[in-house]
Amino acid sequence: MPPWTAPPTPDPIEELRSAANAEDDDGQPLYEPTDPARPIGHANPPRRPRGIATQRPPRPSRLEVERRIAEAQLWIAQRIPLVVIYEKGRESWGVNNSQTINRYLNLARERMVEELISDRKRHQAEQIYALMDCARRAADAEQFSAAVGAHRVIAEIAGMLRAPAKPYAERP
Repeated sequence: MPPWTAPPTPDPIEELRSAANAEDDDGQPLYEPTDPARPIGHANPPRRPRGIATQRPPRPSRLEVERRIAEAQLWIAQRIPLVVIYEKGRESWGVNNSQTINRYLNLARERMVEELISDRKRHQAEQIYALMDCARRAADAEQFSAAVGAHRVIAEIAGMLRAPAKPYAERP
């Protein structure tokens, strides 16, 4: 029996683009064609359910969604008030629905957090590499207390060291 796996999480970009059913190779939206068995003419308009608008707004391409997310990240970084962001979203994107704008903002915030976390790990790795080089050079010069200190700092950065700097007996 295969191990249990969680259902795949939907792609947030696809959720933002869910206005049309499909797209062509260029990323332009394709809408469902009308029934070919029922030709459309002057006295025979296409059927549509009641309450649905005749023409849906065009579906944004993936590139347009990425551009909107980047623009939302800029607005968040500039700490613009939410009311102003709604107005800018209406002007720039042509989106009047505040829930859709909130979806873009949530995805932009999520991506900003992911970038911060990945940058932090890269920065920690650079620090550890530099300290390892410092400890190696200190050991080569027979400065063992400096080498031990560098290794201790490396352990603290990596989160491997949880013990106090001095034993409890030596503390005042």
